[in-house]
Amino acid sequence: MTHNNEKYSRAAIVVLALLAVLYTVHVARGVLLPITLAVIFALLLAPVIKMFEAWKIPRSLGSLIVISGGVFFFAGGLYLLSSSALEWLLKLPEAGEVIKSHLVEVQKDVAEVDSATKNIETLTNQVGVSSESGPTKVVISEPGLRAELWIGLRNFAMFGGLSVMLLFFLLSSGDSLLRRSIEILPRLQDKKRAVKLARHAQDQMSRYLVTVTAMNVGVGVVTTLALWAMGFPDPALWGTIAAALRFVPYLGVSSTVILLAIVGAVSFDEVWLIVAAPLGYLLFASVVGQVLDPLVHGYRFQLNPIVVFVWIFFWGWLWGAPGILLAVPLLTLFQVICRHSKTLAPVAHMIGDS
Repeated sequence: MTHNNEKYSRAAIVVLALLAVLYTVHVARGVLLPITLAVIFALLLAPVIKMFEAWKIPRSLGSLIVISGGVFFFAGGLYLLSSSALEWLLKLPEAGEVIKSHLVEVQKDVAEVDSATKNIETLTNQVGVSSESGPTKVVISEPGLRAELWIGLRNFAMFGGLSVMLLFFLLSSGDSLLRRSIEILPRLQDKKRAVKLARHAQDQMSRYLVTVTAMNVGVGVVTTLALWAMGFPDPALWGTIAAALRFVPYLGVSSTVILLAIVGAVSFDEVWLIVAAPLGYLLFASVVGQVLDPLVHGYRFQLNPIVVFVWIFFWGWLWGAPGILLAVPLLTLFQVICRHSKTLAPVAHMIGDS
């Protein structure tokens, strides 16, 4: 009986500790998010820094060149696409009206519901229950679109600046922090195992991230060219969004198809032009996902779709949109670590795809 009580007590402690960690990760996302971004990009850019080292370029200088080039390229692309993105954001009310005009049957149903609601309000006023006789309602206005955009840009600039600074230190310092962390382990066998695990995880994750990024950029370029050939408005914007959303499996392709369908409905009148872009992208993304991805990756890590969905929603709840984009790289990194650990090998088998 005492043994069972101890077992239940340990289980309760583990559950409470897990809940405490989740709450801390949720509350401290302002601190943990820049760190996570810096670590992911450090793994992504590690091969480039090694290439500079092979050319006898110091790590600090190579890190400065890579980060400066990346920031310049990203800022330039954001500047070129910002006007188109802002224009489409301002078109959202107009887009809603255009889509309603295409959905005639739905619009009729909405009109009938509107008419029924007005009749109920008229009947209510006739029996003396007027809205003027009720208590005064205080309506708290929500921040407008401009205020939300300003808050988002401010947070993006703050988190981005912190991530860039930390990324520079991670790339320029090399493996010094990792070596010092391993040096505190008590046994030589543990140190060797930790070094092997860290090397394998870093090499495989950097190769994986580089390959996935290259594939997504290629998908974005092909999508941009195809949309431009179709006469689709702002093809570079939607090609960039398609490349970014493809980092989110399943949901990213679906979101891109929906966006292309909405833009097509707003921009064209012919049915075949409206459906050409979303159906064409869906076919293209299916071919890339089922044929090219396995051929290019070869060593790719198989993840259970159910685990991926739950993981994406979980990190979206914790960190919002950045958590959704970082969910799969974090899950892949976790699987790599589990595969190289005897203790966590069953976890890697559980989250993998048979």
